Amino acid sequence: MNPRTAKADETPEEGAAGGKQRRRRLAPEDREHEIVQSAISFFARHGFEGSTRDLAQRLGVSQPLLYRYFPTKEALVDRVYDEVFVRRWNPEWEEWLADRTHSLESRLKRYLKDYAHFVLRGEWVRIFMYAGLSRAGVNQRYLARLRERHFLMIARELRFAYDIPDPENAEAEDEEVELIWAMHSSVFYIGVRKWVYDLAAPRNIDRLIDMRVEAFLHGAPKVLLADRKST
Repeated sequence: MNPRTAKADETPEEGAAGGKQRRRRLAPEDREHEIVQSAISFFARHGFEGSTRDLAQRLGVSQPLLYRYFPTKEALVDRVYDEVFVRRWNPEWEEWLADRTHSLESRLKRYLKDYAHFVLRGEWVRIFMYAGLSRAGVNQRYLARLRERHFLMIARELRFAYDIPDPENAEAEDEEVELIWAMHSSVFYIGVRKWVYDLAAPRNIDRLIDMRVEAFLHGAPKVLLADRKST
């Protein structure tokens, strides 16, 4: 059932002693939002193997009511993906990376510092890791988006900034992307250390990103230039 055409539904509210009081009425759009936010937290804690029955119990609603908004678990997972990975995507990242009025170094630092705020959250990291273990499609969609919109653009701007010859074939382009991916994923790995391994994260993330970008730009262009000139 389309939640926009559904009637307002109700959730039992708990009294001070744990007893059921009058039911709290929610508009369909509010209920849908509540389900999605609870699902994000639920899947981040239990992974995608967690059942919709347990999620409904956590919400204090019936499983049939949950299915009024999301008729299958796949539909709910797709909505979680959209909420966590797509809606929070900043379209300005591509603009910043492409803006040649600024040095590539300053562009990469600005982009990665803002991107760090996007990915270095417990729910984001844990959902991404669980998705890789049980629902590869979620990760593949996101990583394909990242490769097409960011990695290939960074590769293009790196070639322009350092006068690096274009890759001769797809394999050479993949090698280029791998160098970029190694630098880029090091930011995400900070979140893995904190939210998966339960280790302390660096205190000054911005300084660390500055250093990693500088290390990348001191090494990757030289490696690519030497490789392309030798072939």
